Amino acid sequence: MGSDLKKFVNPKFLKTIDLGLIEELFARHFEPEEVPIDFDGEEPAVRAALARHFEGDITAWNEGIVADLHRVADLGTNEGMQIILNEARRQGVVLYPHSEVDEKETAPAKHDPKHVALHTYLHHKGVFEAAADFHALRAPTALAEFRGPERDVSADLTAEISEVFKKAAIKLFSRDLQGEYCRLGAYEEDGEINLVISHGAPVATTPVVDGNREKIIPLRAVKYATLRYSPAEARLFIGGVVKAQQADLAEIFARHVLGRPGFFSGKDARDLYTLDPISKAGPGFAFDHRYDDRILDVRIVAAAADQFEWDEDEGHWRYVRSWVSKDPAGALRHFEGSEVRFGKGWRLGEISFRVFMKSEGKRPAQVTVRLKPPGTLAFRRTRFEKAIHTLIARHGLEKDRDAGMVVDAAE
Repeated sequence: MGSDLKKFVNPKFLKTIDLGLIEELFARHFEPEEVPIDFDGEEPAVRAALARHFEGDITAWNEGIVADLHRVADLGTNEGMQIILNEARRQGVVLYPHSEVDEKETAPAKHDPKHVALHTYLHHKGVFEAAADFHALRAPTALAEFRGPERDVSADLTAEISEVFKKAAIKLFSRDLQGEYCRLGAYEEDGEINLVISHGAPVATTPVVDGNREKIIPLRAVKYATLRYSPAEARLFIGGVVKAQQADLAEIFARHVLGRPGFFSGKDARDLYTLDPISKAGPGFAFDHRYDDRILDVRIVAAAADQFEWDEDEGHWRYVRSWVSKDPAGALRHFEGSEVRFGKGWRLGEISFRVFMKSEGKRPAQVTVRLKPPGTLAFRRTRFEKAIHTLIARHGLEKDRDAGMVVDAAE
């Protein structure tokens, strides 16, 4: 984390950043007489002092500034800036009033993603927090999925229910010494409910509102737990939460938001995926993507077969070893003629496949997906997410409740 922060606060950043913003940042964490930089000096001297200050070991930096910079760095990218701009438009907020824009500059430094992120963090906190939430929703690659026993279960997220849910989440996270700070952001998108829980642990700092003023409380860092719920599918996706807490958080959501305790606790709630159709088809299996003209190609680039043997003494199947194949041109073909015999003590344990999608650029967009039954589907959530799920469902790899959607992949 330290090296990432050093890359963010690099010499170019310190030579071009608006000194007024940096002064505001320091003022958040130091009393006026304790600020280690003399911001009243000449600009070259101030920038030189900043360079010396941030050249030091990160452990010597003020903990509050470190916490702030970590948050700003998360959105200090081209992608992060686009999220900020989209959120500003959604809220009707002008990030830079016309009076602050120098029309003589065709590419002002203040429009650099890092600068925009810091400016928004300090001057438009509502925009920044919402942008950070949307960034968190798109960040997790491996989401824990829970499926309820029936479809079309609506969620009524009133202010009262949100508060009860937040208190229960605080209690859950504080059990693991993650502090009692918690902020809940709720958003609806494409018929789905998205929740982002910002939480942390007492070591560094984060801002809270006390009456009409903002003050700083100690936190190690701000972490994000994300929940996405589809009422039509009655499916809950959880990201950014340690495995030991996932089922508990799903139960909190079911109990307080759905009003259905135990809704995600059934024996099939996490039994979502299977690789049986590929095992049955054998090394010749190939994804058929002709139904979607956006998909140019699908290649299985890695596969692992697991061998099991029956243990007479213990009375159950015992794992023996794995046989792994990796090949960007097609991993399954290496099982041909190998010792692996599916259905005879061997089973396909997981695969990774790469989906090539049409894009506006010169090269196709690529999405790499890792599928490991019964419940792991990991890939970077992009605009192609629904296409990925459809591809999996059509080939019988998702244990969907609508059997009519399944297409025999061997055909």
